[in-house]
Amino acid sequence: MDRLLDRLAYLAAIIGVLYACFSYTRFPQNEASRRPSVPYAEVVPDAPTPVVALREQEITIQLPAKQPSTGTAFAIGGGWWLTARHVADECDAIGLVIGPRQVTRALQVVIHPNADLALLSLNLEPEPFAFSNEELQQGENGFTIGYPQGSPGDVYAQLIGHGRMKLGGRYRTDEPILAWAERRRAPDSLTALGGLSGGPMLNEQGQVIGVLVAASERRGRVMTSHPTSTRWLLEQAGLMPDPYARLFPLATDNFVRQGDALREDLRVAKVFCNVKQPPRRQRL
Repeated sequence: MDRLLDRLAYLAAIIGVLYACFSYTRFPQNEASRRPSVPYAEVVPDAPTPVVALREQEITIQLPAKQPSTGTAFAIGGGWWLTARHVADECDAIGLVIGPRQVTRALQVVIHPNADLALLSLNLEPEPFAFSNEELQQGENGFTIGYPQGSPGDVYAQLIGHGRMKLGGRYRTDEPILAWAERRRAPDSLTALGGLSGGPMLNEQGQVIGVLVAASERRGRVMTSHPTSTRWLLEQAGLMPDPYARLFPLATDNFVRQGDALREDLRVAKVFCNVKQPPRRQRL
């Protein structure tokens, strides 16, 4: 019996030594020696967050039959104005409102074949807007100026991501867009944004970063054309934004005042689209 106990004690001692050896191999006393040498990436202060693609921003819109309507356009130089295609499409006559009961007619309309963009040519050359070539970032501030419901109005929004917009009805397009979350409307009593289509989306330096093409009242979102669509249309028309166009500051505390000044200077104008209505049949 004593011999058996001695053997068990000897075996336990051997197991203890082996455990200690393997424990040291796996968990050394020098904690730093078991950590791999990993260079940590430096965190850049206030690094902008890149724009993300949001699947839920895919929208489909059915365009109704064209009716007499108003929209917004803005000057880009040389008598050319940029607006939304659905504002300018299928008008029997189209022009810009330059005063009470005064409209100057467009001489030419150029339509983007697969985006909600159009160009108007007029004998009217106010100071043009500058265009931004910087990549947009999620959370970036944007300010759109125009004529919602046919009256002066503005929207402050923040960029939330990319998306796609498909238009059906009287014509079909499938284009990339940018989606923005509304933060404020002016005036506060503004209940709908119809008529703001075609207005510029401007950054904090007063540079064009998009054209307003749609709005979702229920979700509090506005959509603008993608910069690549705008650049393509300008290139096809042989137009180049003025590289020396004046910049001006825009912020949450001055965008309403700046919007009034832009409308006063006719850099942003109301579009009037006239569509002839078919004669009504007389009942016999």
